[in-house]
Amino acid sequence: MRVAVYTGVIPSTTFVENLLTSLAQKNVQTFIFGKKNDKKYYENPKLKFFYVPNNKFKKIIYIIFHGSIFLLKNHQSFLTTYKYYNSLSKKESGGLINWLSKVLPVINNLPDIFHLQWAKSLPFWFFLKEIFGVKIIVSLRGAHINYSPLSDNHLKSNYLNLFPRVDKFHAVSNAISRVAQKYGAKKNAISIIYSGVNIKNLNQIETVKPYVNNTFSFISVGRAHWKKGYHYSISAFSKLILSGIEAKYTIILSNDPSEEILYQIEDLNLNKYIKIITRIKQNDIYRRIKNSDCLLLPSVEEGIANVVLESMAIGTLVISSDCGGMKEIIQNNINGLIFESRNVTELTEKMKHVIKLHENQKIKIISNARQTIQDNHDLNVLGSKMKKLYQNALL
Repeated sequence: MRVAVYTGVIPSTTFVENLLTSLAQKNVQTFIFGKKNDKKYYENPKLKFFYVPNNKFKKIIYIIFHGSIFLLKNHQSFLTTYKYYNSLSKKESGGLINWLSKVLPVINNLPDIFHLQWAKSLPFWFFLKEIFGVKIIVSLRGAHINYSPLSDNHLKSNYLNLFPRVDKFHAVSNAISRVAQKYGAKKNAISIIYSGVNIKNLNQIETVKPYVNNTFSFISVGRAHWKKGYHYSISAFSKLILSGIEAKYTIILSNDPSEEILYQIEDLNLNKYIKIITRIKQNDIYRRIKNSDCLLLPSVEEGIANVVLESMAIGTLVISSDCGGMKEIIQNNINGLIFESRNVTELTEKMKHVIKLHENQKIKIISNARQTIQDNHDLNVLGSKMKKLYQNALL
């Protein structure tokens, strides 16, 4: 069984990196294709990487090499593939050089299963099934399913056409599985496999350093995007401060903050209470989570938020909205706290509640959270379930 995991960029998201680690642990022969964006990226010796060049000249040399191999190995398929390319518009293919640089290494190292991490890329890669008989698996995650097809009729049309023909789907939650079924994904073709976290690595994060004056500290992590709901958490935090409670709030972003966020913080006179940090290393994020008292997830849309799973594993209390699949992870007052998405008043009350929690209650919730991660989100669990999904796809 040869599995190709396509992400487009190497290294990829936390979910994908954990997936690759779990597959290596289960000795699944895995190929990874994409552009390498980090020179220091650590390659697992059990995985095989194929890097697409970034430079146009190098791409041409790359294409000549891989194209020659393809032509010599399978002349008939070469002609079929060439005809297929000619049927595409430039918008669909991205141009001959870009198209060939992506597809030739995959064709020359043809897998049994091609696992797409982003549903939007399904139309680009579906020819592997039609021409070469490769089994296609699509991960159902976040924006690509929850809202992108609502604003893009062409994408919606592609989903309605292709989803019924996909061999298997991997859904990160029951909630996102139900959304995908609206676009033609067959229920019996969908496997619910929750995201995994690297518990061993997270257990090595530096121990907590107490804050000055023991001021309660909240933290959020993500990108500056409307779906992350930071305007709700900022409003709730403002209410908290106005009630006389002393607290701090750190927002870590992978991109620049929006004007709306900056204006809201300024308008509510929260500059001395809220700190925005951008583009820091992953280990630094983990340390800041561990050094915080509570992680806030105010999102209005998520599949399953990896940062919540990581915080639970690290041992930091979590308050999450009930969006997407988060209700499948968080049990209120058992392994975290959960509030109605967009409900600022309820979020404020949850924040007050977590601040007032007795130490024994905190310890119990943190212990339950860690047990949840160990039972359902360990990399060993992820690897086993993914391997089974791949095996079922080949039956």
